[in-house]
Amino acid sequence: MEKNTPHDKGEVIQLLLKREGRIMLCLDATNPGVDVPSRFKKDISLMLILNSKMPQPIHIEAKCVYSELRFGGIPHNCTIPFDAIWSIFNPDTNHGMMWPESMPEAVLKQHQMTPFNELKPLPPHPEPTNRPKASAKKSIPFQVIEGGADPKTPPVKSTSKPNLKLVE
Repeated sequence: MEKNTPHDKGEVIQLLLKREGRIMLCLDATNPGVDVPSRFKKDISLMLILNSKMPQPIHIEAKCVYSELRFGGIPHNCTIPFDAIWSIFNPDTNHGMMWPESMPEAVLKQHQMTPFNELKPLPPHPEPTNRPKASAKKSIPFQVIEGGADPKTPPVKSTSKPNLKLVE
């Protein structure tokens, strides 16, 4: 395996988020610069999930990734230096990469003693999906009308629930 620079880890994060939407970061939370909730700071094999559909942004910089993540529903602004990351993969497809040189000794020994599923290399191009073709039917536009009012009249403040009305 080639020696990977910290920038390579950022590229893997971007690529997997773009292609697959969800990734798991495996990291050594004892590494200097890692900012996670204090109860996880001694975990040498912490796993964090990032998802491209999270409402908060994921910032990928030259030497770290940071975002607001939730732990038991409680938000925490996490900073993960690339030096702390030893694996990045999609837990659904197993596409990803490992950096054994970044693994803590105990984790490396555990992986050497216990057989584990190898990560699959990233596919060169997006894999084809078996999605059904879009039907020829035209989508029907809807418009929310407060209180069921006619769209030609000015809106009136109403406490009733909005209704959907077909717009032709």
